[in-house]
Amino acid sequence: MTMKKILFVLILFGSFFVANAQFVNFGIKGGVNYNSNGDLSIEEFSISSDEETGYHFGVFSEIKLPLWLYVRPELVYTHTESSYTEDGDEAKLKKDIIEAPVLVGIRVLKIGRFFLGPSFQYAINTDLKSSSIDDIKTVSTEDFTVAGQIGIGLNLGKFGADLRWEIGINDTEAEFSVEDIEAFVDTSQQQFILSFYYKFK
Repeated sequence: MTMKKILFVLILFGSFFVANAQFVNFGIKGGVNYNSNGDLSIEEFSISSDEETGYHFGVFSEIKLPLWLYVRPELVYTHTESSYTEDGDEAKLKKDIIEAPVLVGIRVLKIGRFFLGPSFQYAINTDLKSSSIDDIKTVSTEDFTVAGQIGIGLNLGKFGADLRWEIGINDTEAEFSVEDIEAFVDTSQQQFILSFYYKFK
């Protein structure tokens, strides 16, 4: 399925729920990410990623449906980091991403919830920095990725929090030039996401 068809289906899907929704809430959110990416490969060497802490903030709407169900589309800016250490040298991969999760959930006992769904992501910046090498240039990167999210949440009136696990669904890669040597990073990420939010309605 092409990207245009996917977006068209999502628009129809969202329009259906908005038209049939009993209540719609809007709010803002923010929090921290604990992220890791895939391996960094330089010639025949491969280095595993170490986890680093990032952050995110954005907006969301929550469309309440019958039978304690809801749909929650979001628009989020996310900054992630992951590090690669070898023989005392450290390289750090930094990514800035625009995310659009579309989550389907169920409310539990009014204050709890469980949810899952896809997250459509567009990388606006992918950068690799090293403590010992100054000249690292980004050659190419795959900008569009799809991830899956699953999590639990807690509602306390207009305030709330949730904890999610996210994993990349499609394989993505970034290519860098390190002192005229090609380096490749598996940029499909895994992360825990802790978010706090406030509902205006």
